[in-house]
Amino acid sequence: MLPITDIFSELDITLSSGDHIIVAPPGAGKSTELPLHLLKHPSLNDQKILMLQPQRIAARSIAQYLAGRLNEKVGDTVGYRIRGENQTSSSTRLEIVTEGVLTRMLQYQPELTGIGLIIFDEFHERNMHADFSLALCLEVQQALREDLRLIIMSATLEVSALQSLLPEAQLLEAKGRSFPIDIQYTGKVSNKELSQTVVNTLLDVLPKHEKDILVFLPGAYEINKVAGLLSKCLSQDNENHAYSISKIDIHCLYSELNKQMQDAALRPSQSGRRKVILATNIAETSLTIDGIEAVIDSGIEKKAIYDLRRGFTHLASQAISQASASQRAGRAGRLMAGTCYRMWDKETHHRLARQSTPDILQTEISSFLLEALVWGSDFSDLALLDTPSSAQIAQARDTLRGLGIIDEREKLTSLGKVAHNLGANPNIAVMLLKSKKLSEAHVSLACAIAALLESKDPMPDSPSVELQLRLAFLLENRSHPIWMLIKQWQRKAHSTLHSPSENWPLEDCGLLLAFAFPQWIAKQRSRGLYSMANGSGGALKLQDPLSEERWLVVGNMHTTEHQSGDAIVRLAQALSLSQIDAYFSHMVSEQELVQWNEEKQKILAEKVVFLGKIRMHKQPLPQASQSQLNSVWEHLLLDKGIHALPFDDRTKLLIERVKLAKSVDDAFPDFSEQGLLANIDTWFTPYLQGLKSWKQIGQLSFYQQLRQSMDYAIQQKLDSLLPESIDIPIGRKAKLDYRDNNKVVLSVRMQELYGLQTHPCLLNGKLPITIELLSPAQRPIQTTEDIVGFWSGSYREVQKEMKGRYPRHFWPDEPMKAPATSTTKKRMEQKQ
Repeated sequence: MLPITDIFSELDITLSSGDHIIVAPPGAGKSTELPLHLLKHPSLNDQKILMLQPQRIAARSIAQYLAGRLNEKVGDTVGYRIRGENQTSSSTRLEIVTEGVLTRMLQYQPELTGIGLIIFDEFHERNMHADFSLALCLEVQQALREDLRLIIMSATLEVSALQSLLPEAQLLEAKGRSFPIDIQYTGKVSNKELSQTVVNTLLDVLPKHEKDILVFLPGAYEINKVAGLLSKCLSQDNENHAYSISKIDIHCLYSELNKQMQDAALRPSQSGRRKVILATNIAETSLTIDGIEAVIDSGIEKKAIYDLRRGFTHLASQAISQASASQRAGRAGRLMAGTCYRMWDKETHHRLARQSTPDILQTEISSFLLEALVWGSDFSDLALLDTPSSAQIAQARDTLRGLGIIDEREKLTSLGKVAHNLGANPNIAVMLLKSKKLSEAHVSLACAIAALLESKDPMPDSPSVELQLRLAFLLENRSHPIWMLIKQWQRKAHSTLHSPSENWPLEDCGLLLAFAFPQWIAKQRSRGLYSMANGSGGALKLQDPLSEERWLVVGNMHTTEHQSGDAIVRLAQALSLSQIDAYFSHMVSEQELVQWNEEKQKILAEKVVFLGKIRMHKQPLPQASQSQLNSVWEHLLLDKGIHALPFDDRTKLLIERVKLAKSVDDAFPDFSEQGLLANIDTWFTPYLQGLKSWKQIGQLSFYQQLRQSMDYAIQQKLDSLLPESIDIPIGRKAKLDYRDNNKVVLSVRMQELYGLQTHPCLLNGKLPITIELLSPAQRPIQTTEDIVGFWSGSYREVQKEMKGRYPRHFWPDEPMKAPATSTTKKRMEQKQ
């Protein structure tokens, strides 16, 4: 008996009374035993059960498994619905769907007539669709269907947030697992050595186990690389291992594979043979894979992360969470005792995040914002476990507005309503709808572009990323798997063109791509480098002929690890200026800009024509107003900081004097960086009349401007308390050096202070000046804040040393009584 059966009796009693949160570890039977048991519940006799799965492959696999348990075909009692496939019938009572399907059902029939229970499986994965669908279901419960029951199933115990969202839901926990799992840590592996290390681990592990082995790898690239290396090793006549390719089948398992290859990976091994399944995190979910005795976990996954700054989604390699590691290990203990080999150490495991970041916080959400608007809500109105950031929501609104799906008041347009009805990504939906206004041939071409956008590149070795090349390739290769997707899109778009090969207007493929991604229309700024309408940048390889095009539209981009500059363009097409003028004039705006030009070191006034954020062309304006000039100068100082101004030494000295005075007397103004910026209109702005260049700024008298910003009494008080210079015994004024640490330094030759009988102080005697005594060669000899003590103390040692170095100079025995001098003994005698 699987652990999940322990909660059946309690669930049978409480199911009719409310919602449930069920926690059970991987392999407990949540996805298999529970739904079959619930089919027998009397409250659901005449009602349907929906079970949501995050992955399409899992939905199909579970439906096949459960139908087999009932000795029926898929589509009888148990069926499934995923995008492009519908295996249900009028007799189907348990329907396994992906979350997008449920969202569509809720939008078109919110009452969910005939459905009594919805099960959210694998909810701990925090799939964006699951979060959103649950929020809609809670609203349906509250407004339309009090009798609708919800079960949320999770493999982790961290359900406090769920309990807050569903405070009346009953928590049921199925403890333990069917079979033990031995966890072994093999040590850290660098990403560069990952594939070979996985193969070496497999060769070491294979002799230790008799059954199948499941290997978790980051993505398709790593899977195919490991498959090739492993196949080569197993094919070799190697006496070091007693197994070969003749006894082991290598299977790959990731979402881009066709249905037949996915099903082959999930089928039980043939008699006398073993399987090695190389999978992405797609195999973490409720897939039933018979015969798995060992799991090898790379500990890395590829996650789709939305780059808010650059406005596109990219795949990022990252460490998995502890929850994911537990899920993966659980694959080894479902049908027998198993072993999980983790390719990291225990210390690293403890540093892993406990849970994965919810999709809703790192996903592009324009599709979900559209769904929310059609539903009649905003994200802030929905009962979501986590709410997207304001930046995510703003970006999604910009996307929908740019596509024409919502207007400036954020209301759905007529185009938006029809786009939603297509049930496609908003970008693709708009491309399909706008293509219909051109011709049926354009619709068919748009379907091909849509299929390409969601597929792996059919020409990965091509020197060019040009879209038209790939479309031409498909026309020449009608058996390519992408054609299945093209046909699906044609059905969705209700295309009536049955022979597209002779009718695709390939010359307009760039225009259609721009309908989908107007924010990625791009202008060349130098060869291979482009600025896009959304303000980000893209880069093409210089050997790509497209790199010479003036205008492009980008369909796909990616970044490398830690890349912060231009994204690497992976799919693009040339676009003509006439096409931009004809179809994207709504993106064109004119602005009069008065702004700083760093290269020319001056303020320029220009009228600029923009396409989005791309500067198309500009012309100089005859004159900028003084308020515009002042605003530019003020913002420049805020950006660069006050001390970027060309202050002379006297100005810098004044600033330090006032800062020191302010520290003891609040009557003085604030001359700190922040204080000067805050009062820029008193000492800087009034003197900017007509000034446009940095050279002109350099001609300002900052000392006078700052001094005049203080009233006369404060100026006099400053000069009294903290003067620029003081009189010294030699008969001249010596400048003081005011330093940041509230220290004031007087640097003079020691001989010029002979006869000084009291130590000089500032601030009415409260701040002794630090005297830096110099040799005749202007080198520091001694520093003191007590000149009297120096004369009577350590002067003797200094005198002795100086007589040796400078015998021609005057070194008296009683310096406090000696005359100050700046000359030699001989000249002193001549003057006498």
